[in-house]
Amino acid sequence: MDPVPGTFHNREANVGLQANSVNITGGVTINGADAAAASQNKKEIRVLGALHKSIEKNRKDRNPDRVPGTCEWFTTHQTFQDWKSSPSSKILWVSADPGSGKSVLAKYLVDSILPSTEARTTCYFFFKDDFEGQGSAVTAICCILYQLFSKKRTLLSKEIIERFEIAGEGFSSNFTELWNAFIFAIKDDSAGEVVCILDALDECKGNERSELIGKLQKLYRETNESNIKFLVTSRPIFEIRNGLHHQEIPESSFIHLSGESEAEILKISREIRIFIKARVEGIGEKAGLTRAERSMLLGRLTSVKNRTYLWVYLTLNLIESDPRMNIGISENRIQNITSHLPTTVNEAYERILSSSCDLREAKLLLKILVVAARPLRLREMCLAMQLASGDNYHSYKELEMIMGQSEQRIRDYIRDLCGLFVVVIESAVYLIHQTAKEFLVSNDRSGADQRAEQSLEWRNSLHVGDCHLVLFYACARHLFFAEFESDPLNAEGSVPEYCEKYVFLEYSANHWAAHLRSSRVNLVGREAERILGLCDATSKRCMTWFRVYWAGTNTNFPSGATTLIIASYFGLLNVVKLLLKSRLDKRAGINGVDGEYRRSALSWAAGGGYGGVVEEILSVPGWEVIWVSFGRAVEVDSVDIYGRTPLTYAVWGRRMAVIKQLLGAGARIDLEDDVGGTPVSYAICSGSDDVIQQLLKRADGIDSRDSIITKLFLSALTKGRDDVVELLLGTGNIDINAEILGGRTALLESARHGHDRVALLLISNGANIEAADGDGSTPLIYAAKGGHRKTVQVLLEYNANIEAVDKYGMTPLMSAAEKGHRTIVELLLERGSDVNATGNGGWTLLMLAAYGGRQTIVELLLERGADINATDNDGRTPLMYAAYSGHQTIVELLLERGADVNVTNNGGWTPLIYATWKGDQTVVELLLERGANVNATDNDGWTPLRCAAKKGFQTIVKLLLERDADVNTTDEDGWTPLMSAAINQQHKMVRALLGRADHAECWKTVLDKRMRTQDDEMVQVLLSGGIDTEAADELGRTPLARAVEMGYSSLAGLLLDKGASVRTTDHKGCTPLHYAATGYGIVDEQILSQLLAEGADIEATDKNGFTPLFTAVDAHKHRGAIGTVRALIEKGASIKTRIVRGKPYSLLYEAIGAENRSLVQLLLGKGADIEERGESGPTPLFYALRKLGTHIDILQALLERGARREVKGAKGQTLVACVELDTDSRRLMIPGGLRRDTVKVQDESGGPWVTKSIHDIEASDYLYGLH
Repeated sequence: MDPVPGTFHNREANVGLQANSVNITGGVTINGADAAAASQNKKEIRVLGALHKSIEKNRKDRNPDRVPGTCEWFTTHQTFQDWKSSPSSKILWVSADPGSGKSVLAKYLVDSILPSTEARTTCYFFFKDDFEGQGSAVTAICCILYQLFSKKRTLLSKEIIERFEIAGEGFSSNFTELWNAFIFAIKDDSAGEVVCILDALDECKGNERSELIGKLQKLYRETNESNIKFLVTSRPIFEIRNGLHHQEIPESSFIHLSGESEAEILKISREIRIFIKARVEGIGEKAGLTRAERSMLLGRLTSVKNRTYLWVYLTLNLIESDPRMNIGISENRIQNITSHLPTTVNEAYERILSSSCDLREAKLLLKILVVAARPLRLREMCLAMQLASGDNYHSYKELEMIMGQSEQRIRDYIRDLCGLFVVVIESAVYLIHQTAKEFLVSNDRSGADQRAEQSLEWRNSLHVGDCHLVLFYACARHLFFAEFESDPLNAEGSVPEYCEKYVFLEYSANHWAAHLRSSRVNLVGREAERILGLCDATSKRCMTWFRVYWAGTNTNFPSGATTLIIASYFGLLNVVKLLLKSRLDKRAGINGVDGEYRRSALSWAAGGGYGGVVEEILSVPGWEVIWVSFGRAVEVDSVDIYGRTPLTYAVWGRRMAVIKQLLGAGARIDLEDDVGGTPVSYAICSGSDDVIQQLLKRADGIDSRDSIITKLFLSALTKGRDDVVELLLGTGNIDINAEILGGRTALLESARHGHDRVALLLISNGANIEAADGDGSTPLIYAAKGGHRKTVQVLLEYNANIEAVDKYGMTPLMSAAEKGHRTIVELLLERGSDVNATGNGGWTLLMLAAYGGRQTIVELLLERGADINATDNDGRTPLMYAAYSGHQTIVELLLERGADVNVTNNGGWTPLIYATWKGDQTVVELLLERGANVNATDNDGWTPLRCAAKKGFQTIVKLLLERDADVNTTDEDGWTPLMSAAINQQHKMVRALLGRADHAECWKTVLDKRMRTQDDEMVQVLLSGGIDTEAADELGRTPLARAVEMGYSSLAGLLLDKGASVRTTDHKGCTPLHYAATGYGIVDEQILSQLLAEGADIEATDKNGFTPLFTAVDAHKHRGAIGTVRALIEKGASIKTRIVRGKPYSLLYEAIGAENRSLVQLLLGKGADIEERGESGPTPLFYALRKLGTHIDILQALLERGARREVKGAKGQTLVACVELDTDSRRLMIPGGLRRDTVKVQDESGGPWVTKSIHDIEASDYLYGLH
């Protein structure tokens, strides 16, 4: 019997459950076509969800609606009409000067002229460089795709979804992936006409703008059967003009409508008049102007030349905000108000700013605004202005009254300072227009324009360096607030929560150093010392802002960083100089390292490309004074935890100046890091000729670039070095989906090791997220199995197949459940993984968790609807798995939730049988308490008691007996629990069962199966329990007969001591003494003596007439031993015994027949008759001649004992053996030419002698006198 049907076994040192195969292909099928549609819809929603994040950045409605009668210069233009009606793909570029109403036009086109219809799908994006994300081409294509797929879902094809699933969340941040999806969609036969409107392309980020223009070039220079029309608006800047006027774009595909041409300017000017008229009517209604007053206001406004919409907007707002418009209005007053209207946008800007309630504060706000790394929110701006205005505040408490103001009050104050020049949108502060920043900021090209407008004091009044310095001071003063020392952020604290508590900290911590560097101010003296204090690594405030800053790097915090390291990291040259000069950082020395990465100040500075800091550190002399302070001279080749040197980091960043400095200081180019990379190998990988040339001057024997890249990539993958992987992916020499290690791709390897950062990099660079190894394991399966939560999250974010299966049928969820990774199980269930999925053996998640003792996972699965009575291919339930593995708490949990306690598997095993087989008393007791059938039998007749008895689990047997377990049940082979215990040498178990069980068959079990172990203890146990010593087996043998037959003298002695009979016979008539005579080559004098002493008959005969002695001789024909024969003779057995085998037969004849010389000699020595007649003979000598195989030494023995060579017959005939014994040599002699069996015969006395074979002679002719 197989004790555990469907054997539990280990796979990769983990529980596996081998059974018949079940093919699981991943998805959950729900009614065929409906299921497929539901699955497809779910995937489409995921894609749209990822793209939807960009919609909030598409601020079309920030622009006002057009005034009726405007924008018609464009919509009626033949160029636009031709583009609109074209059946083929075309791109239309609309260029116009700032303030010409391009964005209002674009909005009008989207809403009214080119709305989406059944035949046309219109998509759009409005760039704006002062809004986070709105200046991004990536965001633009995201928005366009979302609009396209939302309006025409059929374009979201299977291929695009597959690309999304491979790239995951990275899809929506990868411009190439997005553009490829766009091209794929518009080429679909069902796409129809697609119109894309991109407004203010000039406000797209420079590098992304170039990439987008490049894609547009490619789109329109290639043959394109689709009907895709782009309409792009922008200023007439060179880059866009040059890019879109590319010579490779056919003229038929590209149209440029220039709004800055004279003809179009005239048309736009007419429409601006319409716009002015509409606005004047609005002001008139609001201010209660008469018709004459309105006409006068309109006339004054339209008299200004070179009007733009922006000018009109600004000018009219100036007029509206004039107090004189609200009190005692008249034509004279209107004439006074409009007598000095600004003639340009710049004049309008000047007028707005000049009317500020506080010019100093206005300038301060604008300085902050033009260089802020991101738009500041109202409270941040309020705090920044207070701090920028002077060093008067040292804590939030001192600013409590100011910071306690409402946002509306701050908003009003900003409007009073800067008027329309600044706008507040969603609590963030912005300049009104891109031209506003250009108006304020001085640059190299502004000189001529400045002279042309010398009266404009605000124009180019701000210098970028000064602005950065202002914001730097605001940040630095803020970081010195007392709260950051008294209530610091510790290592366990939440950075977002801390920054939420302290306004402006997120900004000041992240950007103060950048503003300082950008200011290009050389801080010295007290200012430098103050910055040194800000970098003091021993202060709590330093660690607070440093932790906030570092949180944005998404890497581990460099605990233990010294002041020198912090100053070097941020490239603060004067602070570094001050440190080195004053030797203030004595605690660590110049070669001190941080506690996380073990990088020195030189390493951090080299990586950042701060040549001045590197030079300063390298120039530290090594004389005694410095040695006293810093311990030793600078280590130019110091290595961090990755084995990287400062030169390595400089090479990575292609910092040419620093590379030259380090090489000049003797930096080695051949030091290997932990992935085997050296500065020179990384230089070769970089592909930068300048860097390579610098290092190759000192190198020789370098491997090929491909070889280096491959070697480093493999090593970096294994060790999880994402920075090295990123560097190498950038070379373009990596086949990211190649099988590189054991049939695994790079992504599989990173998932297997839990390198989430590496995995993210690989996916972002096109790694196949569903690649599988030889076992069918995908990256998600590997990550789930390994318990790598972050990696699992990365893969799920990129839409890895949650129901992928390996060749064992294991899904990611199963792998996580099997290993006990609860958080991953929960995560996968939340993502919709099937809680009742089955593996190849039919086992479920609940079974895996129950078998592994994963209680929290079992609870979770039950909460999520796992089938508690599900069965695998062998019929096993979760309860059986838990019972077999002995997990009491899980057994109890399953029973409480309704698991069937008496369920049976395909082999008839119940949970109780599993528990007793494993010997877990607590589980057995629990199952019995819950109603388990104590006498349940499996298909082979095994009961719980039989299992426990076989395994020797005494306490469980006792427990089962107390519950009335049947002790006499038999299996299909007739075995009882007692027999099972006895055969398995379970002595205590046998004692426990003897008093209750029928033991009639127990001797058979013990002696047939286990007697060879001579288990005296078991025999004593049985005998002491009153077992029958005369119980015979199927051959009629008693235990004593078997014991003496096998030569087990100690067992025989035990039986004799208990009164076992020595005269019982088996079915052949054999007594125990007969069995002792067989001897098996071993003479046990003790057995013979004890049997005879107990009255054994030494001459008893069996049914064949064999006495024990004859039996011994007969047995020794086969085994060649004579000890038992000698012993029996010595004990008085008669050697004259004869039996009849058709003919009389004696012991001597039997010995000769056995061809055993020793036995023959023994019998002759004990008095056997050497001339005994027999029908096989006629004498022993002639019988020996008849045995052709008889050894010569037997013939020789007979002759030596005086056997006669001649014998007479009844009729006077004579028979003579030809063999004779040489009297001198005592060797057997045979006359020449004769055979050994040759005899001479004389038929009558005096007659002739005839030579014959003994086989031709009838022995009976010579047996006269034989009775």
